Amino acid sequence: MEALKILLIDDEPDAIEFQQRYLLRRNYQVLTATNTTEALEVIRKESPDLVFCDIRLETDTAGLDVLEKAKIIKPDIVVYLITGILDREIEAEGLRLGAKEILHKPLSNEDLEEKIKEAVS
Repeated sequence: MEALKILLIDDEPDAIEFQQRYLLRRNYQVLTATNTTEALEVIRKESPDLVFCDIRLETDTAGLDVLEKAKIIKPDIVVYLITGILDREIEAEGLRLGAKEILHKPLSNEDLEEKIKEAVS
């Protein structure tokens, strides 16, 4: 079976690197992006199975744009939005646009693994 392809999107390289190393050790195929343009390009070219996307990238809600466009590119893509700020309105919009769930920072590697298992089961 081919390894699950996971895209990590965050404008903080340290956050991506930490999660990427963890997921690679568990034999997942890991893709990364640090902005909206890069993220959408990776989604178009690589067609990941699962996306973990920070809501705040270039703007406070850029992650919502990524989610909305990702669902057009690949309607069955599973997207988890991640945020460090509690904003019920933005979270509601993310769910309306098709996010599987809104996750709150800090997100541990164990949380990440649990969400991956939920998404594929």
